[in-house]
Amino acid sequence: MSKKRVMFFLPGLHGGGAERVAINILKKLDQEKFEIVLVLVNKSGEYLDLIPEQIRIIDLGARKTMLSILRLRKVIKELKPDIVFSTLIRTHIALDFALTDLRTKPLTIMRSPNSPKLLIANNQLSFIMRKMLARAYRHADRIVAQTLEMKEEIIHYHYVDSEKVQVLINPIDTELIDEKIKNIANPFNSNDINVVAAGRLAKQKGFDILIRSFQKVVRTDDRFKLWIIGQETEKGKQKELQQLMDSLDLVKNVFFLGFQKNPYRYFYYADLYVLSSRWEGLPNTVLENLYLKKPVVATRCIPFMDTLIKDGKNGFLTEVEDIEGLAQAILAYKNIDTLYEIVKFDDSSLDDIFTCKVK
Repeated sequence: MSKKRVMFFLPGLHGGGAERVAINILKKLDQEKFEIVLVLVNKSGEYLDLIPEQIRIIDLGARKTMLSILRLRKVIKELKPDIVFSTLIRTHIALDFALTDLRTKPLTIMRSPNSPKLLIANNQLSFIMRKMLARAYRHADRIVAQTLEMKEEIIHYHYVDSEKVQVLINPIDTELIDEKIKNIANPFNSNDINVVAAGRLAKQKGFDILIRSFQKVVRTDDRFKLWIIGQETEKGKQKELQQLMDSLDLVKNVFFLGFQKNPYRYFYYADLYVLSSRWEGLPNTVLENLYLKKPVVATRCIPFMDTLIKDGKNGFLTEVEDIEGLAQAILAYKNIDTLYEIVKFDDSSLDDIFTCKVK
């Protein structure tokens, strides 16, 4: 049986959740069945070393995704892939334009990176972007939703045929996690209560809410330390957060670690993981910390959090932007049962997404 050629299309390999999920999917595909090619708008980013050596990488050498359309079209014509996979809104739109009027088109799979409902509510999609995304989804053969609730949102907000949309819970790379926590030293002072949060320094992640809540935590017990992992993706956001930290007299309790190639070292030794997001698609870091049997405090940033976190069992849930509720949940972290059996998700539907014929 001849292999199907699958082309993954990404802007780059920077430290984003959507990029990480794409890499996990790429690594989980059966290379006996698929020939995988990775096409990047620009060959750069912290995740480059996670790509297996046998995977061919094509660099379009463009500054921005929307400036890569003609080069992308040329590569698609030359490669003649059977399947093209895209995982970000801007790559969906660029891919859709690149495929316009091509005589022979590959099967196109587009994964939704965030909740459409919350993107629109938080003014993250302009009218034009929403129209272009709806056009891309209309032309796509299959759309991947991260949860059942997201599937319903895609159908409602983008007018997509329900038969096109398939749910795939984000796969995590457990082999990599296990490898990264072997023979590692504890980065923390064991006399402190160490809380870790991770994500892009952006409004979406709600670190301003977390820092404000942490002031209330520290007033109760100054042994608490907050370690924030992640790089700035909104200009001036780190300075803004540091100024907030300074104004709340938290310079001895809140620390920014930047991007970390091995965040699992911090997850593994943390006393608690916190997700303070205003909105999400499906937070990979929560899945990873639950795998590591870490207690988790998280906001109800998506309905699916109630499936992941069983309140008082493996974590606590709070409402979005509830500063007081988040502080009280952090302070009560010792009441979380880290031995609670988490929900296990079957990623066998991954094969269906890439192998089933499109109706």
